[in-house]
Amino acid sequence: MENHSSPAGTDGPESSGAECVIEGTGAAPGIAVGTAYCYDASAPTVRRNAIPPDAVEAELELFANAVQRAEQELATIRTLTPEAAEADAEALIEAQALMLRDDEFLRAVRQRIRERHESAGAAVQAVLRAHRERLETSADAYLRDRAGELIDVEKRLLRALRHGEVAAGIDSHSVLIAASLTATDLLRFSRYNLLGCVTAHGGPTSHLAVVAKALNMPLLVGAADALTAVSSGDPVILDGDSGRLIVHPHSEVRQQYRRRRSEQEASTVKVPDQEPVTTTDGRSITLRANIGLEKELELLSPYGADGVGLLRTELFFLAQGGGTLAEERQVGAYRAVVEAAGAAGATVRLLDLGGDDRLPRLHTGPREDNPYLGWRGIRMLLDRPDELLRPQLRAVLRANRHGPLRVLLPMVTDLYEVDRVRALLAEEAERLSAEGVPHDPDLPVGIMVEVPAAALQAHAFTDHVDFFSVGTNDLTQYTLAVDRGNDRVAARHSALHPAVLGLLVRVVKAGRRADCPVEVCGEIAGDVQAVPVLLGLGVETLSVAPQYLPAVRRIVRAVSYKETKPLARTVLEAPDAETTRRRAREWLETHVSASAAHE
Repeated sequence: MENHSSPAGTDGPESSGAECVIEGTGAAPGIAVGTAYCYDASAPTVRRNAIPPDAVEAELELFANAVQRAEQELATIRTLTPEAAEADAEALIEAQALMLRDDEFLRAVRQRIRERHESAGAAVQAVLRAHRERLETSADAYLRDRAGELIDVEKRLLRALRHGEVAAGIDSHSVLIAASLTATDLLRFSRYNLLGCVTAHGGPTSHLAVVAKALNMPLLVGAADALTAVSSGDPVILDGDSGRLIVHPHSEVRQQYRRRRSEQEASTVKVPDQEPVTTTDGRSITLRANIGLEKELELLSPYGADGVGLLRTELFFLAQGGGTLAEERQVGAYRAVVEAAGAAGATVRLLDLGGDDRLPRLHTGPREDNPYLGWRGIRMLLDRPDELLRPQLRAVLRANRHGPLRVLLPMVTDLYEVDRVRALLAEEAERLSAEGVPHDPDLPVGIMVEVPAAALQAHAFTDHVDFFSVGTNDLTQYTLAVDRGNDRVAARHSALHPAVLGLLVRVVKAGRRADCPVEVCGEIAGDVQAVPVLLGLGVETLSVAPQYLPAVRRIVRAVSYKETKPLARTVLEAPDAETTRRRAREWLETHVSASAAHE
């Protein structure tokens, strides 16, 4: 952290302190110039001071929204409760749901807000505490036991209120500062015109980073000093490109960054690049887009994506914090995606829940000490086929008639998992036919190669799948035993490690022998230094965030495929990721002009 004395800024919020530069890791590119909003998830959630009379209606609306969020959360938990716990969980969930719909409870809370000008949180606590005290002193043992359930209702409502209050406090020019955030947090806060985000913890390939890129929002992770050096209201500049947060910036620095931001906005692709993407020696490369939010569909054409290589359905449906997974809604969503993708089509990855708790309300059941190795991906889907898997398969089959779709299975480890999904897919196709529902059963099935077991057995999978999509983020995590969301070891997470590249080569060779296409959809596909390496390894299809397509396209068109082969051989022989990165960088500097390599 660097400090500099400076006069107050002359534009935007006044800068009354010394300029301070905090270093971190840029996890999503871009520049944000605004004021800090410090978010403390552990801060007290109940305001004890009276609210002004003119704020009563807003507080009532805040309470109504919190009740709705709590009900949506319970509905989702009910859907995903493990079968072994269904009987006990159903009673608990229904008890909470009844309380949230109880007219006496709702009326009492609203009355305290209107007449006593209490905050919604204080009113909820007071009403539920009175209910709890009556139950605890009851002569009926059953009612005494039920008193504890009100504590859960209170916590759920206060958490929902906390989310609403935080969002209401975020100004339109805010940069959020937090110890840590989930991807769901960012999705929720982003609806309030958040400019950028800084966290003390987390890694550059975490799901938080994936969502930030999808939102086109700069993100800085691993900036622990920000928690003590920044206060709400401080003028700040977030540089997601170079990984810096500047607090109380000089007016000259502010102007410099505003010019940079204007230049970046001006350089945004306006006219789609429809020219073929080929290397200098004529090798054709396919560039597709990774998307997870509906708003990203409008980026496909401007950035020249050749279809959607990865649709993250868990984000697509649940970005609004409590969305439904109903079949009809999914059909409409997939149809919108494939129509936006055009003739190139789209790849629908089945719900990939679990891992770093990107959607915490959907990961129910006992706490997992090691969720990355636990109940996630295809394991969750096959455990809950009727609630999760069958409706999604039906929806994809129905939407497939509106354009070419493919389905992608997450977190696959065993051939059994693929065969089981194919069997369910065939069953649902037959059922749709029997029901007279229009659909297209011609649906290619692929797997995400993100577990070393799948990479090592790629040759065995080729008879069971139509294509491979290598998810290098998780493949790197599992190969190197590095938690990609842990800032303490984030620097060790490198998809350019020779061990990871060796697994990728194994998959490419297996695919080539069986004429089974191999694609790479991990973050490495958007890394301009890594692109020549991937080409040299034999990868012919890359899928990246839409914003990275122009840079990747420039690199592909500037290199010779033949010359990337020796590069691939030399990086595979490297002793570590650092050496691989250095060799790739030196190769790029030697073989590609500076203008083409510039992102």
